[in-house]
Amino acid sequence: MNTATGTKRLPLAQWRSRLLVPLHPRAIRLSVASVCSGLAVGFVGAAFRYALIAANRLRDLLIYTAHGWPRFGWILPLVVAALGAGLARLLVIRFAPFAAGSGIQHVEAVFSGEAKPAGFAIVPVKFFGGILALGTGLALGREGPTVQMGAALGLVSSKFLALDDEDCKVVQAAGAGSGLAVAFNAPIGGAIFVFEELTGSFSPWLLVATLAGTSVSIWIMRLLLGSTIEFTVTQALNHLWHVAPFFLLGSLLGLAGAAYNKLTMAALHLSDRYSRIPSVYRATAIGAVIGLIAWFEPRLVGDGGRLTQSVLAQGHTIETLLVIFCIRFLIGPFSYAAGTPGGIFTPIILLGASFGALFACVLNHFAPSLEFSAIACAVVGMGALFTASVRAPLTGIVLVVEMTGRVDLTVALIAASLGAMIVVLLLNNEPIYQTLKRRMLQQQIQPASPDTGQTGWLSDTSRRKSKVQ
Repeated sequence: MNTATGTKRLPLAQWRSRLLVPLHPRAIRLSVASVCSGLAVGFVGAAFRYALIAANRLRDLLIYTAHGWPRFGWILPLVVAALGAGLARLLVIRFAPFAAGSGIQHVEAVFSGEAKPAGFAIVPVKFFGGILALGTGLALGREGPTVQMGAALGLVSSKFLALDDEDCKVVQAAGAGSGLAVAFNAPIGGAIFVFEELTGSFSPWLLVATLAGTSVSIWIMRLLLGSTIEFTVTQALNHLWHVAPFFLLGSLLGLAGAAYNKLTMAALHLSDRYSRIPSVYRATAIGAVIGLIAWFEPRLVGDGGRLTQSVLAQGHTIETLLVIFCIRFLIGPFSYAAGTPGGIFTPIILLGASFGALFACVLNHFAPSLEFSAIACAVVGMGALFTASVRAPLTGIVLVVEMTGRVDLTVALIAASLGAMIVVLLLNNEPIYQTLKRRMLQQQIQPASPDTGQTGWLSDTSRRKSKVQ
């Protein structure tokens, strides 16, 4: 009791129960929880994006400064990238093992009941670990951290409002969709991602929560960072009645997507073979290699967003596009094997754009009369490779349209995504997140296994203790 006023101080639980009295209808409860999580995701996601922009500029300045010492300057980006990757990995194994890699596979496993939700620690680890890893040059995407942070913030809001376990899962999924929407400034794509990829289901409750969360998070993000689309693309119309070349492009990217998935898993398995070396050291070594690449060509490292924009501006030769595609095809899985926070969507988008532009340039070289648009093929390639790797064609098509504003290429995107889907189905290639989720769950049932460097369930300290015991 407050002796000064004679009133009783109610505990937090009682205040919360009083606030929830008018929230009995499920739709209202889910909406309120999703709006709260959307507010948090909007602020956190916007801060994360702004911090990455600042980190990328700082990395460029550091490399530019280092070139002032031609003989020894290469050491500076190498050391910085090595420290960034090592510290990011250290944050993961010490505070939040679930934060390794993309994290989307963990969110999917939580919704299906195959894994337990991650605690709030996932948010600062993903935030600062992502800045360290991506900001110093690892070829990873920002969408993985924002999706997993969104799910964690959705859990916090649903627990505060005392929702039951089923509703908690719904709000977490909505928070994850909000995270993707903020990462790419694509609210519709973020919502479709929840239904098509994250949950594989559709219900009125999930729809209500997802729309509430994505709309609020995008509103906050645009209020803070502006409402411009991700990529500036000229609206030069292509010969859209030529559907066959787009289908062929999608089919080729189906092969590329299947190979990229295989290479990603091969990089993780290769890292497992060196499990006697602490994962922090392995991540540091990977960062050092990326830093050395940055010394020679800074545009080839990082998430690849700026390089994607340059490809969409149609300013590269066939040789340059081939170099971009080949190097990024290799360093993407190599970076993912470091086990730091970071996704794969943004690197895939760059690969798809560079391959699509290369495809158009080759066609025009052998058949100049076609006058095929490299810009159109680059945009279509982004969606096709996303479809091939993730196997979520609707999400990929909508994301690309929202990020580029090229609504006129919808038919071409559909044709290319169809070709990619047919190829990966014929190859029986598993979607990347399904493979990553199975790997994660296998490690979960083997808690005594060494730290794998990607989603290790034991920190290096815990592993040493288990050996002593």
